[in-house]
Amino acid sequence: MPRTPTVGQFLKAAASSPQQACVMVYRDDHRTLVWDDKLTDSFDTAESSVPAEECLTFDHDQFEVIQQALRTGRPLRQILLIVQGADGLYEFSASPECESSVGAAKLYFDHLEYSAFVQAVKQNEFERSAFLLPSK
Repeated sequence: MPRTPTVGQFLKAAASSPQQACVMVYRDDHRTLVWDDKLTDSFDTAESSVPAEECLTFDHDQFEVIQQALRTGRPLRQILLIVQGADGLYEFSASPECESSVGAAKLYFDHLEYSAFVQAVKQNEFERSAFLLPSK
């Protein structure tokens, strides 16, 4: 099983300020993780590992489907469910048919967090190339 990434390895939308909570994305050779940085404790640092159970884990093809749906404004009915609740928060969760592979985490984002994420997707900020480490 791949190692758990650290807080510092996740990226968030460029439109987000450093202090702003956000939808966080991590990509490696095998997977794409989505996480909510509000789940981190105040004592956590950039080197702290993010618990896998706090993430939604997609393969790269699944994340591309998600990004394409967000870019075109099509509803997401597979892989990832994004539902706006009565409280105004957007809940991200795996679709029932994908929960066993994607995970059971439920992530909650306010309108600004959600909008920054969608804007970043539309501007290709979460493409795999943004996560490639320089060769040593």
